[in-house]
Amino acid sequence: MKRTLILLLVATVIPAALGQAPKKHGEVASLEKVEIQGEAKPGASVVALVHVKLEKGWHVQSNKPSEPTYVPTVLNLSPTEGVRVTAIKYPEGKSEKVQGLPKPLSIYDEDFTINALLTLDAKASLPLTIPGALNYQACQGAICYPPRKLKLNIVLGGEEKQKQASRAGP
Repeated sequence: MKRTLILLLVATVIPAALGQAPKKHGEVASLEKVEIQGEAKPGASVVALVHVKLEKGWHVQSNKPSEPTYVPTVLNLSPTEGVRVTAIKYPEGKSEKVQGLPKPLSIYDEDFTINALLTLDAKASLPLTIPGALNYQACQGAICYPPRKLKLNIVLGGEEKQKQASRAGP
């Protein structure tokens, strides 16, 4: 009992001391990076490639899940003055047979990339930050956790290297 208590204490204290908040069940997606293809300047169009990484052994439903009751993975970008979201393109889902379910799922696992086509106004003032969130539901096999949001920012202009904020939420 004493040994178990010590292990539990160590597992709780060390991540807190290192500034790492313990993850909630189902917080398995992280933003690997955001790349901008094209030159971000007034009147131009660019593509923001949002690279997402999932923890090993987990999956999320694709943007077009195999069942209408399943939660799709969706990138939502907030309206931002000076830029218009022209389209969001999702990768094809991978067909995966999951034990306990009658038919294959359409999923994303490991790493996947979502493309956001953006058009800047002719009078856009750079740099621009477009806040957004990736809505997803993480699953292991046939067991799924409540939907989560991974917050992110797409920065156009200014620094070439994207510094993106990400945090999962309910």
